[in-house]
Amino acid sequence: MKNRRLPLLAILFLMSGLLQAQAYGNIWHFGNSAGINFNNCVPYAVTEGANAGFEGCSSVCDANGGLLFYTNGEQVWDRLHNLMPNGTLNNSNGSLSQTLIIQKPLAANTYYILAGDLQAQQFNTLKYHEVDMSLNNGLGDVVGVGTSMTSLVTTEQIAATYHSNGTDIWLMTHEYMTNNFMAFLLTATGISSTPVISASGRPHTLCNSNINARGEICFSPDGTKIAFSANGVGGAGNDTTNILEVGQFDASTGIVSNMIDLPYSRGDFGLSFSADNSKLYGATWKALNFFSSDYNFLYQFDLSSGNPATIINSKYIVDSIQIPGSYGDLKLGPDGKVYVSVYNSSYLGVINAPNLAGNACSYVSNGLYLGGNVVKFGLNNYIEYTNYCGPLDVATSEPKQTGIQISPNPFSESTLFQSTTELVDATLTLYNTLGESVRVVQGLSGNAVVLERNDLSEGVYIAVITQDAKIISRERLVISGN
Repeated sequence: MKNRRLPLLAILFLMSGLLQAQAYGNIWHFGNSAGINFNNCVPYAVTEGANAGFEGCSSVCDANGGLLFYTNGEQVWDRLHNLMPNGTLNNSNGSLSQTLIIQKPLAANTYYILAGDLQAQQFNTLKYHEVDMSLNNGLGDVVGVGTSMTSLVTTEQIAATYHSNGTDIWLMTHEYMTNNFMAFLLTATGISSTPVISASGRPHTLCNSNINARGEICFSPDGTKIAFSANGVGGAGNDTTNILEVGQFDASTGIVSNMIDLPYSRGDFGLSFSADNSKLYGATWKALNFFSSDYNFLYQFDLSSGNPATIINSKYIVDSIQIPGSYGDLKLGPDGKVYVSVYNSSYLGVINAPNLAGNACSYVSNGLYLGGNVVKFGLNNYIEYTNYCGPLDVATSEPKQTGIQISPNPFSESTLFQSTTELVDATLTLYNTLGESVRVVQGLSGNAVVLERNDLSEGVYIAVITQDAKIISRERLVISGN
């Protein structure tokens, strides 16, 4: 796969478009009322919500990172977590691999929800539903339900990336039983009725329940690469119902090309690129005809060489869990880390350094606690960006002066956080030098908080206190020897 570069003017347009709406993916709602808020750069759990997101979910925020609404592909909830008027879209039971909310270009109040059909059923196809945020006192109303975008039978995959002009948007799906990628252009006038069709990669092989119509499409953050997975059936041998591939995307024309057939792990599902576009991560959800002794895998491919053979041979297993344990969606967060759904877990896995190859990517299986709620298979489908905030750099992070003093610091057994203002239901999170969350203490109230060392190792940490969705303190903390 050859490396390609966008013209300078196209890059400037693209960056302009991203900067204008760089907070639209800052709040995620998924799983059983689970969620994450990235608005203060250090993500924390959102525990209120109405979502019943078994698989594909999507949320959208305004330009300031304020939640607007969210969906599981079947129902739509407003920012107050109430069902939006006309907010029942279909009877998919929230069981579509991907669903997507996208704002109509140059239209302040018009959004589209895109969702395909359950496992490529012959009587249905990709549809969009229109939301008008100027209605219902600014809480939104679904004003158009179930408009078909094509007569062709499509899979459950839907993803988006910006056109090279930085304003328009490409909406990508896949036709079932062929190797046709279908790119619909979304402009200020609406969604094109005729897609750009690219025959590239392998076609689907018909299988039990059309299960390989599930999986994901994923664009790299710079819009030059595309990855595709088909969640095939199990059994022994080299089962061709599975598809895993990566190739090139032309953001000017909508054309997909040069797909590389990657070695799959069977049941391939979740996909995510690293922030620097050099790594592709994938994960499996083995759902049909698999053995109880089998494993699900989280893996990485290094794309930096641009050479197909080198890319194929670069596969690295990041983690594995035995069935019935399973992975789902992978998603690049605004902080530049990749978040991993682990089915029925109260934690998200976190790839803390996804730009790095192999074990250096620093995966932590219990990287982010969800406050008691659980994730299923989906996270948040949106056009990824990482220009909002970068990963926490403990070595250079400067203290944030907020009237909180820590004494003693360094400490060996315990230390006291003393605040000049009263804390009310605040959260203290400790991060190590890899940017990993190693301690979360919730429900802090009063002017004094004691932190016990317990099992924390000697070293340097950053202590972040959040309250009312804002960082109120960020201080360097040192634990010394006994």
